[in-house]
Amino acid sequence: MKLVDPSGKEVTSKENKNAKELEQQLNKQIEKLLEPIFNKIKLSGARVPQEQLMQLSSAAHQMLFNRMMYNLLLKVGVKEISEVLSDDDVEELQTSLSNQLQIVDQSQMQEMMNNRGSQE
Repeated sequence: MKLVDPSGKEVTSKENKNAKELEQQLNKQIEKLLEPIFNKIKLSGARVPQEQLMQLSSAAHQMLFNRMMYNLLLKVGVKEISEVLSDDDVEELQTSLSNQLQIVDQSQMQEMMNNRGSQE
C-alpha cells in the first residue's frame, strides 16, 4: 500500500506506523476473504499450483481494494468516475502497462515452458 504526504512524496510503511497498520489490516481482510477457499483446498486434498495461489491472492487484494475505493467514492459523494480518473490517467497507465509486457515468439515460449517444467 502506498501513502503519500501532502507534497506527493511516498511515505513507506517503515517510516509510517499508520501505513504499516493499514497494511496489516488489509492483509487480515485478504486472509479472511481467502480462508474459505484455502479450507476447501485442504479438505479436498487437492494440490494447487503456487502460481494459481498467487493469482488468487492477487485477485483477492484487487477485489478488496476496488470495494474500498467504491465505498470511499460513495462516502465522499463522487457521482462520475471522471471526477477522480481522467483520460490522461488512463493513457499514462496504458503506457506503463504496455511497457511491462514482454512479447516472445512461439519458440521462446516453448523454451520457457520446458525450462519451467524441468525446474519443478
